[in-house]
Amino acid sequence: MDKISKSEGEKRISSLRRELDRHRYLYHVLDQPEISDEAYDSLFHELVDLEKRFPEFDSEASPTKRIGDAPLEKFEKVRHASRQWSFDDVFDFEELSAWDEKLKRILFKLQVTSYKLQADIEYCCELKIDGLKVVLTYEKGVLVRAATRGDGEIGENVTQNVRTIQSIPLVLNESIDITVVGEIWLPGKELDRINASRISSGEPVFANARNAAAGTIRQLDPKITASRRLDSFIYDVDFVDSQQLTDNKKQGEQIETQVAELGLLKCLGFKVNPNYRLCKNVEEVEKYYGEWSEKRHDLPYGLDGIVIKANARSAQETLGYTGKSPRFGIAYKFPAEETTTVVEDISIQVGRTGVLTPVAHLRPVRIAGSTVSRATLHNADEIARLDVRIGDTVVLRKAGDIIPEVVSVVMALREKGALPYRFPELCPVCGSRISKHGAKGEKQEKESVAMYCTNPNCYAMERERIIHSIGRKGLDIDGLGEKIIEQLMDEGLVSDMADIFELTTGDLLPLERFAEKKADKIILAIEQSKKVRLDKFLFALGIRHLGEETADLIMRDIIKKNQKSKIKNQKEGIKNPKDVAELFSSMAREEWLVVKGIGEKSAESISEWFRDEKHRLVLGRLAELGMEIWLPEQSGNTESLPLSGKVFVLTGELSSFTRDDAKSMIKKLGGSVTGSVSSKTDYVVAGENPGSKFDKAKELGVKVLDEEGFKQLIPNI
Repeated sequence: MDKISKSEGEKRISSLRRELDRHRYLYHVLDQPEISDEAYDSLFHELVDLEKRFPEFDSEASPTKRIGDAPLEKFEKVRHASRQWSFDDVFDFEELSAWDEKLKRILFKLQVTSYKLQADIEYCCELKIDGLKVVLTYEKGVLVRAATRGDGEIGENVTQNVRTIQSIPLVLNESIDITVVGEIWLPGKELDRINASRISSGEPVFANARNAAAGTIRQLDPKITASRRLDSFIYDVDFVDSQQLTDNKKQGEQIETQVAELGLLKCLGFKVNPNYRLCKNVEEVEKYYGEWSEKRHDLPYGLDGIVIKANARSAQETLGYTGKSPRFGIAYKFPAEETTTVVEDISIQVGRTGVLTPVAHLRPVRIAGSTVSRATLHNADEIARLDVRIGDTVVLRKAGDIIPEVVSVVMALREKGALPYRFPELCPVCGSRISKHGAKGEKQEKESVAMYCTNPNCYAMERERIIHSIGRKGLDIDGLGEKIIEQLMDEGLVSDMADIFELTTGDLLPLERFAEKKADKIILAIEQSKKVRLDKFLFALGIRHLGEETADLIMRDIIKKNQKSKIKNQKEGIKNPKDVAELFSSMAREEWLVVKGIGEKSAESISEWFRDEKHRLVLGRLAELGMEIWLPEQSGNTESLPLSGKVFVLTGELSSFTRDDAKSMIKKLGGSVTGSVSSKTDYVVAGENPGSKFDKAKELGVKVLDEEGFKQLIPNI
């Protein structure tokens, strides 16, 4: 907008006035709105800004005339004892119903007979507070650590600040070891007070309560945190030593549900949001959602939706997790925030798999509390569907943390002569032909509408592959970012992942903005990354359809089978990338399908990748350069262990040790533990108040052990 001329300003003002007046009529007279209130407000504020800039075009007929004219030296990093997950999102009842049906199919497929295919699953519904996630750890009932979520595995220690929050107990009502998860939030009135103070002192205001809460909890001076009156709600138990609970707090089998878990939290002294509800089916969930969608603005805290969890803990354990989120829960988001802006350009990005993604470059605009200047247009078909053109005014949507997307075009504001966007016929990076086929000409999935660069050596693809490999989920090489990778590639120093491990300090020093200290630090980080866990190494390879979860499944399968069938006679097992190449390149697609959790697409992609001679050469180079691969809990021959191959299910309350202790003992002795009873279960270990798993075992004829019987299986217990 800074570059807009006087004539362009006059034209834009005139168009906006007509469009706003039309929408005012549709909304207030006909009760037939076409755009959201947020989108209308965005157009209105743009007009206000233009009229201030060009007062010579002032008019009493303008829609604007209807109204009057924001201590510690640093925070230490801490590793969470349990991974902190984020829920996937749904945005309407159709998506919610599809998720519900998916859960039923999984439970039915796994032969959990208490959940028939057409039966309803009970759900615990809770309000999704728009705040900051916190993980609290108590030892013998005393708060010892509070940490932010971070990346799910590593967060920041904010104990000093969390202690200032009055609603978080420093000492619980029970002397127990427990880790809980909750949300820290800032009341709306408190946000207003803080922002008023920041304005008076010339500081920038907080965009929303969540930003203010996040900024407050990360203050190095806890006195500042204390002055801002943060609040909290606790909603989940990550770990609890139930043996330490007194009899009146154990609640027996009732703790096997999410609703009872909330009751336990309240009993221990935590502040629990009272507005949760047990729903018998998704229709009741939808009713709950509708009620709070209407009432959310009356609350002192912000809501961006509701969280839905399978109420039964047995169902939660059976459904488990994907590589990114729990299967047993979902976040049902309220309608996304929308605004309007102008598309200033459309560019094409080339990803590591060769897919071409169009990106809209936008006039910067604030949405959902942050300023955005780009939005994905997905693919050529989506551009055609929207008929979006450079210069168009568009409605932009951003829900939560997802990438902003263009929802629609405000056609009435389109400039005359605006030309339809033409998707390129050649790769914008390397100039190669593009098609709906991959680099080798293989057909992509039938449902795919993406376009691909056909050059497997395209600069952009190689760059994205290398950036993918060095990221936190892969090799995690600290200090190497996108700009440095581009510099290294432009200088011819790096063309694939293996080249990174041949770099020396002398290679980096001639590069722009590189001092010796920085170069040494990066070389040290590269050296430290040479020892990598197998699943992270597999993820770093950037194989299509091999993400975090699939990599973990492969690693667990190798540990479980102890490399038998392929490298049983190679006593050293997998030690470096060359071992991976030799093992995996000999595995056919059908062998990959045997690995539990790997489907058709992943099996085909993995098998093809390891058959490629170019890829095997890179793996060989990595081995020669000293890369080592390790497996967690890897041991020698587990077949000789006393519980090898045995499947256990634990139920009820054990008195001699915790469930976690029992699981650990079983795994160390070669066995495995699952959350549900089936015909493949070897033993059910039943403590006090065993519940439905005990009944299921009796029904299927599975051997049931009491605590003494279980101890007899465990040597030296």
